[in-house]
Amino acid sequence: MAKKKTTSRAKRKPTTRAKVVKTVTRELKQLRASVKGLTKRLVQEAKRRQMDAKLMAAARQARQAINRQVVKLSGEGRKLAGELKTALAKVKRHEGASRDAQSQVKTLNAELRRKEQELARKNAEIERLSGELARRSAPSESPAPSAAEPAHQSPLFPSEPSGWPPSSGGGED
Repeated sequence: MAKKKTTSRAKRKPTTRAKVVKTVTRELKQLRASVKGLTKRLVQEAKRRQMDAKLMAAARQARQAINRQVVKLSGEGRKLAGELKTALAKVKRHEGASRDAQSQVKTLNAELRRKEQELARKNAEIERLSGELARRSAPSESPAPSAAEPAHQSPLFPSEPSGWPPSSGGGED
């Protein structure tokens, strides 16, 4: 094997070792900076993931709370809808009863007016007959009708004699 030539230190370049040290130091600094940056990024990523996990848990809890409220409000809505439906049916029944009552009141009012008119007509007839009776009894001044005179019938009450008061009430008790 061939022997290597050994050169003396004097012949070697003294800067090579310094260059190597300088290069290694520079690379070491770069590696340290890169490790520091990677560590910083790793810590940031861990914090970000931790925040994401917290946000996901908070969102899950909020979603569950909202779902519970939706279920509760849905039940209340169904209950209120049933109550509203019942109330509307009750109102319709009351409106129908009110219309029936109003119709009956109108009918009764019409009947009352008709009967009041009939009563007024009968009162007028009674007044007229009373006046007639008073005129007939004034000239004769006899307490009882004579046997020769036939009994006159009332035009309102044909079964009654024309004398006052009629036997079917309407006079003094």
